[in-house]
Amino acid sequence: MTVRTAAQVFVDQLAACGVTKIFGNPGTTEYAVLDAVRERDDVEFVLCLHEGVAVSAAAGYARASGQVGVVELHAGPGLGNGLGMIYDAWAGQTPLVVYVGQGDQSTLYLEPTLGADLVGMATPVTKWAYEIRTPDEVAQVVRRAMKVAHTPPYGPVVLSLPMDVSEQPSAGAVTAPSALRHRLRPDADALAEAAELLLAADAPLIVPGDGVARSGALAEVGRLARLVGAPIRGGTMSETAIEPGEPLTADRLHFGGEEARAVLARYDVVVAVGTKVFTQLFPLPGDPAPGCRIIHIGLDAWELGKSHPSTLVAGDERQCLAELADLVELKLDETRAARAADRRRSLETSLAQAASQALAADRQRWDESPMTPARACFEITRAMPEDACVVDEAITTQGVFYRYFTPQPGRWFRARGGGIGEGLPMALGVQAARPGTPVVALTGDGSSMYSLTAYWTAAHHELPVVWVVLNNATYRILQDNAVRRRPAAQAQDPVLATSLQGPEIDHAAVARGLGCAGVRVTEPAELGSAIHDALASGRPTVIDLVLAPR
Repeated sequence: MTVRTAAQVFVDQLAACGVTKIFGNPGTTEYAVLDAVRERDDVEFVLCLHEGVAVSAAAGYARASGQVGVVELHAGPGLGNGLGMIYDAWAGQTPLVVYVGQGDQSTLYLEPTLGADLVGMATPVTKWAYEIRTPDEVAQVVRRAMKVAHTPPYGPVVLSLPMDVSEQPSAGAVTAPSALRHRLRPDADALAEAAELLLAADAPLIVPGDGVARSGALAEVGRLARLVGAPIRGGTMSETAIEPGEPLTADRLHFGGEEARAVLARYDVVVAVGTKVFTQLFPLPGDPAPGCRIIHIGLDAWELGKSHPSTLVAGDERQCLAELADLVELKLDETRAARAADRRRSLETSLAQAASQALAADRQRWDESPMTPARACFEITRAMPEDACVVDEAITTQGVFYRYFTPQPGRWFRARGGGIGEGLPMALGVQAARPGTPVVALTGDGSSMYSLTAYWTAAHHELPVVWVVLNNATYRILQDNAVRRRPAAQAQDPVLATSLQGPEIDHAAVARGLGCAGVRVTEPAELGSAIHDALASGRPTVIDLVLAPR
């Protein structure tokens, strides 16, 4: 009988769970595990030159593949470098298993260089953090980690594996993981209460989030909206949660508390499904929607009714919405049905008019140079293939972008969690999960500087991502937030430490220095051909797109 080390069993169990790629930045304490990866032809190690890049690439892979993303990080500083992006995975509920090499367990009391309390560091931003103590527990711990990461609410798990433990023989049995099916039906009484609230509503609103995307409940969101005559405003939504072309789609809820409260004040019943209620960057204390009744639907027991009194419907989002719509339709009498139909027609007309007015306003500056964000978004959307996957970290241009781009289910991946720098590396993971599919990533110039080594990984592993760096030479979001919090900052443009000029950053040259193609675009007529040429080349390419500051 062949004796396997704990490191070999660790990798064997990952493979038995379906893992084919590990994204990482290696160190000495992980050598035994890296050797075990080398032994296998069915597990690829994707080399990243910074830990945050490795975590975000794995997150992109998880989202595009529907599987758990697996990461390797090195000891205390390595985990520290990755924690920002682990935070984003935790806040955005992305399933990850992050393996961190620990120093020899037998010498940790000496506080060696690179040693740290890895579990203590990781616990605040993970679903579970654990340090493996014995070689025989490895297989079971890995199976549990994969299950925890991929159980709603999804999220990251961190496993610390000491170097001496990884090198010891392990008697752990490698087996296939247990299947966990979580399409849970809702409670009948909870559905009945929610239906009565909706039937009595004069101004209902539906706010879907990523739970809708994970459950595949887009059609059910649209059906319920049409039944009750409600607009749909995206909530905590980083994947497509509204059917493309849905005429009841309104603007997303703003991340500012005052702005969100002003919008919510127009409604008397809000159905929040598969989303948090209501997460903002600058929340106001107290009720986010005074005088409004909230129906909160989803599988995340922590979020349901967490901060605001609500009618709670626990269960799979698609199942809950389907049964709720059936119940509403059954009880919708002729008078209520007529009122809902009137609301729907009025909403469709007003939303279409607002969209037309926004497009007309964009055209007022259509031929400016440098080009406006609106013109850039139009040209990018027109140039992208229909089957492209889009990675979206266009922070201050996001509202403009959605006037021209319609997110497609399973092919739109927006940065999650709020920590910037995901746009470059997340595209690596999406491309690795969808080989042969065009991947176009939009990112701000400031955001891109957090993760530049993603370019090298793309070149090294021949991942033909096309990045469009929206270059307005400023941390524009910081300027906007400063004005929002302190209106007097409007006169201080730019706000201190928000300018990215002096020296100017040549993003195309940086890309070329790391092995990618790089091109600078300053005129609208150049953009479409630049994207076409980049996709046709089969090389990872950075398009440095010069934009007007506003």
